[in-house]
Amino acid sequence: MEMEKSFFVVTFKPAYQKLIRGKTSRPAISPDEDEEPGAQRVIVALTQGGFGQDVVDDERQAKQRFLEYLFFSSDIDLPRSAEVFDQYFILEQADELVDLDEER
Repeated sequence: MEMEKSFFVVTFKPAYQKLIRGKTSRPAISPDEDEEPGAQRVIVALTQGGFGQDVVDDERQAKQRFLEYLFFSSDIDLPRSAEVFDQYFILEQADELVDLDEER
């Protein structure tokens, strides 16, 4: 039996870019760099938990696990809570995922 997956779009807020800028040792920002870049987005997939788990649980788990992913991938160590996630990111459930490589 194949497990169902939930798909989410994570959008980085400007606050996260400021946090990253503060942690790196970059020189002072030049005037043209002061503008906020386009919002970075990432699609994340999460295997659904099981009997009795609802969308709220999936969202909370996606937020916590994404923060954990950031720690392992970029050494950014933020507390792994929904509240901290909401300070730096926006989570939206994808309405549909189309795998263009999937055979018919």
